[in-house]
Amino acid sequence: MSRVFEKFMTRMAWVVLIVFVIRCAISWKEIVNDFSLYELFGFAGEAIAVTAVIAALYEKILWKYDPFLKWPVLNGKYEGEVKSNFDGSERKIVVQIKQSLFSIFVLLKTEESSSKAISAKIIDRDGENVLTYTYINRPKTEVRDRSEIHYGTAILSITDNYEILEGGYYTDRNTAGDMVLRR
Repeated sequence: MSRVFEKFMTRMAWVVLIVFVIRCAISWKEIVNDFSLYELFGFAGEAIAVTAVIAALYEKILWKYDPFLKWPVLNGKYEGEVKSNFDGSERKIVVQIKQSLFSIFVLLKTEESSSKAISAKIIDRDGENVLTYTYINRPKTEVRDRSEIHYGTAILSITDNYEILEGGYYTDRNTAGDMVLRR
């Protein structure tokens, strides 16, 4: 289990407990005067429901603004270049990244093709944040005689306050290359 997920689950357990205590405090007189285990279970259910809403909001949006969470926020558009050993030429690329706390989606486009991530993850490699993703590349029909559909993997270091992604890729066509992307 990732450390980010562990921290998230610990926080949500505390939120359930705090919401439950607040709910019990609001109904303290009822609990003392007419104790009902059924009612306490109802309060627990309410606490879990409120926490589920908070957890969903946090996972999709609020995590980006958490000053205690040191996790790269890569959402946005990146532009850059890719140089392949296939033909040695440098191509302009545009990458769109969509991210939540636990998922990341990468879409790369060139003039000739587009690549969509099949799986993607940010990992900690010796204290450095690295974006790794596996993708399928679908070239436009007019270039498929020299560039067929293929799979690949990219490994990009996240640097300069999450503004630059730089690294390499390799494909199942036995080609490889380097990429530099700037937000």
